[in-house]
This record gives sequence, C-alpha cells and structure tokens, in this order.
Amino acid sequence: MSLLDVKELLEKYKSGTCTPEELQALESWYETWQHPEAESLQWRPDEELAQELLQDFTDYRRRKETLFRSGSRHIWLRVAAVLVPIVGIGVLLWFTRPSAKEQGSASQMLAVSPDVPESKRFILLPDSSTVVLREGSSLIYPASFNGKSREVTLKGEGYFDIRHQPGKPFVIHSGRLLTTVLGTAFNIKAYPDQSSVTVTVTRGKVKIEDEQSRELLGILLPDQQIVYENKVAATKVVKAEETVAWLKKGMDFNSIPFEDIAKQIGEQYQVPIRFANPALRQCRIRATFEGTESLDKVLYILCTVGNASYIVEENEVIIDGKGCTDK
Repeated sequence: MSLLDVKELLEKYKSGTCTPEELQALESWYETWQHPEAESLQWRPDEELAQELLQDFTDYRRRKETLFRSGSRHIWLRVAAVLVPIVGIGVLLWFTRPSAKEQGSASQMLAVSPDVPESKRFILLPDSSTVVLREGSSLIYPASFNGKSREVTLKGEGYFDIRHQPGKPFVIHSGRLLTTVLGTAFNIKAYPDQSSVTVTVTRGKVKIEDEQSRELLGILLPDQQIVYENKVAATKVVKAEETVAWLKKGMDFNSIPFEDIAKQIGEQYQVPIRFANPALRQCRIRATFEGTESLDKVLYILCTVGNASYIVEENEVIIDGKGCTDK
C-alpha cells in the first residue's frame, strides 16, 4: 500500500467512513511502520511523509482514547452538552507560546522545572512540539526556529513529542549525545552529575550520535533504549511506557476536588487558574491524562467532565459553570 493510499484511508478514518477492511489495512500499516524490524534501518527521505501520517494517525487515536478514559460513556454526553469557547482554545495556544516580540528576536529561552519531587514543567515550543521536563531539569531553546534545523539543549530528563516538519530535523544536545528526529516521541535522561546518557523511544525513529565525533551510535525504534557511558553505547529492548512512567504520576485524578486539580495543572503549565463560581472548587473530578497533553486539551476534558467552561483573560485561566450535583 502506497503512502498516498494511506493518506486517503486516514482521511476516511477521521471522518468515520472507513470500512472494517480499510480500518484493518490502516492498522496493519501503522503497526508495520511502528515496528519495522524486518526493514533495513536506514534514514530514508520517503520516511518524512510516513512520519507525518503516523503523527496524524497516532494523535487522532490518542485523543479518542483519552476522552474514553476520562469518564466512561458519560463523557460523550457531556461533550455534546458543554461548549468550550473556541476563542479560549486559540488564546491559550497563543498564551503558551513565546510573545511576538520574543519570536522576532534571536534570543534563547530557558525553561526550568522546580527541583521538587514529582513536579513537572510543560513547554510548548515555537513549532508546536511539546516537551515535559522532570523535576530539576532545564531546556534551552530559541524563541523561534529560523534555521535549517530545530535545535535545543537539555539538562536533566525530558519527554519530547516532536511535530514533523519536512526538511527541518529536530536536534537535541544532551551531554555527550546528539539526538536527531523528524517527528516522534522519546525520553532523554542526561543529568550533568551522571556518567551516562539514556534515550528511550516510544514512537517513531531516532538517530543517536556522539556530540563531538558525530559517530553514529544507533537508530532507535519504539520500545528501544540506548545507554551511552564511557564512549560505549549499549542498545536494548525495553517497555518504554515503564521508562516514562514519571510522566503520568499525579495525572490520574480519581474523584479529586476540582480546586486541587486546578492547582496542580496551574503549576505544571505555569498559568494561574481561578474559579468564577466558587461552587466548582469542590466538584470531584475523575480523569486520566498521559502527562503530555497541551493545556487546552487538559482544560477541555476537565471542564467537560466538570460541567464547566473556561476562558483566558489577562494571562489567567477563568473556569466558570453551574457547578456539580455530586461532591
């Protein structure tokens, strides 16, 4: 099946018009590209389109699965009943980006996650890629990606979900390793006080090189990990979900007061959140997140489950609604 065929099937899948046979063909293609052990591990030009389609298909499946996990079948009724203002989503996406003044300059941005147990910092990069930093970690990135490549520097541990841009690879400098991707998701652990650097791939394909010599150390596929220590690279098969379990810590809300959830979300996404209706504070929310979602997606799901809506005013998220019936 050609990539053009895949693209056509993907459009039908998103519109809900796929036949069972077509859906099976699309799933088979997805699994083949996710786990191509039988193929030669080469960095091929035609993979750019494939990675773009994979990103689109994976994101769409993940959105559906997230909504399903976040409140069983009742959430679908609430999604239909609650309209979160579209303008709020647009403003939030703009608010979490660097300012227009910053984007027009060549300045470097520094994002730091507090050195507090289980704290995380969510970052939306200028190209809409996302990074989640673990506690005590930092990321240096430009206010805008204007060059032929998108390059950032990581100290500590971070989970990257990179948007595909044809002909513009994403490069991460992390200690002694140079990691290059086109569009994928992976975790890098590179603390300055540790002798090893570890890269674990959850989706896509990643090229690993020595920072100084540019020696190719390996090309990783999903559920593969490379540990680089004393100029020796060791690759092994792992369960990537277990390696990045730190992402989900604290993101499984089981009947938690809305006020407590808002405080945690506000700290992680670096945005103040307040309730226009105080009655919403004690509403108990059940929702589960992967830990990599954007702020607007998290707020959309929380407000849908909590029978509320949100807007952004003067760099502040305001949640309003009638309140809950059960506390």
